[in-house]
Amino acid sequence: MLLDQLNNIVKSAKLPIIKRVENKDLWEETFLRLPYKPVAYSNASLDYQLVYQQGHGGSWFDLSVIIFWNNKPAALWPLSLSMNDGVAKLTSQGLPVLPPVFVSNCPLISRKRIIKSCLELANSIVIDSQISEWRSGESFTNSIGMSEWHMQSMAHGAVCNLNHECYIDIQLDISEIKKNFRKSYKSLIVSGQNLWSVGVFDSDGNYQVWQEFRALHCKVAGRVTRSVETWNLHHQEIKSKRAFLVWLRNSKGEMVGGGFFNVTTDEGLYAVAAYDRTLFDKPLGHLVQYRAITELKKLGVRWYKIGARPYIQDSTKPTDKEISIGKFKQGFATHIFPYYCLTHKAV
Repeated sequence: MLLDQLNNIVKSAKLPIIKRVENKDLWEETFLRLPYKPVAYSNASLDYQLVYQQGHGGSWFDLSVIIFWNNKPAALWPLSLSMNDGVAKLTSQGLPVLPPVFVSNCPLISRKRIIKSCLELANSIVIDSQISEWRSGESFTNSIGMSEWHMQSMAHGAVCNLNHECYIDIQLDISEIKKNFRKSYKSLIVSGQNLWSVGVFDSDGNYQVWQEFRALHCKVAGRVTRSVETWNLHHQEIKSKRAFLVWLRNSKGEMVGGGFFNVTTDEGLYAVAAYDRTLFDKPLGHLVQYRAITELKKLGVRWYKIGARPYIQDSTKPTDKEISIGKFKQGFATHIFPYYCLTHKAV
């Protein structure tokens, strides 16, 4: 019943749209026409995030749409609705709603009209689902100034909170990138190179390596935290050359750490990591990050999104662990960019 209601709302939107789940090939074609291709908007990422969220319970509905203008695909909008214990949430596969992204030649006036209609559609969904407020989030996309999504949202009463994200400009020479490393990291990377062997598992790699990483992740977590399907989706990304794994081994050949990284032509993303807890006093993550940076340079990626840099005074108070991880990431960054989290009220 709920899905029928959602479909009716989407169909009644003042936009010519088709759903991603039924048109993944066209989504991919449109994605390749974006001036900047964020990992979060890729089919692979959206499929993974949805399966991951479904593993935590509740009912999830993928409402992501391809938006047309002048009878051509003009924008992509990841969107989902979940229902858990009678509480509905509007998100982008569990994340704050991602704004629509546009193909390179979409005129500004068209973008403004599309965003206006998207905000109206979101408002219709939350009212029908009895959601009092919802959030959207904007990361860096290699552009200057506030987005049209941001400005229209603020004009309609949204409240903005500022957060921070760490990036590396991969187009810089490796010597310039290293100049931005925290001073202690340089010697730790050298120490790590003396302690561990390091390698990359990519589309040509032995599947046994992936199984080892999955087993290490389970061991470190102390339990199974993710479904087999999520691991299979990640492995498929590697086979499709949309991701890679950096691994570390000790002198006995045992895997002691690893990091999984998503890639598009424009962006690399630090997604999953696992390190032997008995070796936390050793330089594990430092060497994985450095090897990932060199791999991203080899692939010709534009920016490396390392991840959030939370602060104790953030509006959503982070844990001590989250702050510590953020500090670690900042030690590699060449840039810190704003992440705008917008809270929208149903009107």
